[in-house]
Amino acid sequence: MKNEEIEESSSEQTNSDAENVIEEGTEDAQTDRDLIEELTREKEQFRALAQRAQADLVNYRNRASQEMEESRRIVKFGVISKFLNVADDLERAIGNIPSDMDENWSEGIILVLRGLENSLTLEGVEKIDALGESFDPHFHEALMYEERSDTEEGIIVDVIQTGYKIKDRVLRPARVVVAQSDPKDKKQTNKKSDESQEEE
Repeated sequence: MKNEEIEESSSEQTNSDAENVIEEGTEDAQTDRDLIEELTREKEQFRALAQRAQADLVNYRNRASQEMEESRRIVKFGVISKFLNVADDLERAIGNIPSDMDENWSEGIILVLRGLENSLTLEGVEKIDALGESFDPHFHEALMYEERSDTEEGIIVDVIQTGYKIKDRVLRPARVVVAQSDPKDKKQTNKKSDESQEEE
């Protein structure tokens, strides 16, 4: 009987151990599932962080590239603007060459100006057309208005200083004289329009 009791006790113990093992296995399995879920969440968080960091890096590179390009453009405009003054001086010198000056000397000055103009053209610099054009405040700076009866109002009649641009960006506006209607012409035009209205 003792053997039976021992076997029974041993069998109960084994069943109890088996149940404990199953419960522990179930608990371990649940713990493993919880751990897997937590690790999966952390992995997704790290992936999202890595993607944000990569996007931030791309944005930084783009911004740095744009800032570098803008800096280059500003420096280029500054350097070119200084050469525009040299071109102005050479044009004035050519316009005031004395008649008794050596012809080779004057040709040399003209060649220097042409070389400078060619260099500016290679950099994309263009002269702003002004003479005979309608005044445009984006490209022209009116220094004076001149009463003219032979020219339509708002037309540029003289260029005091040449303007320059690169593409559509103005380096220096053309400084100009703009035609303005003669007040006498306005009075005559008003009289004619008044007379025509009275006749009607």
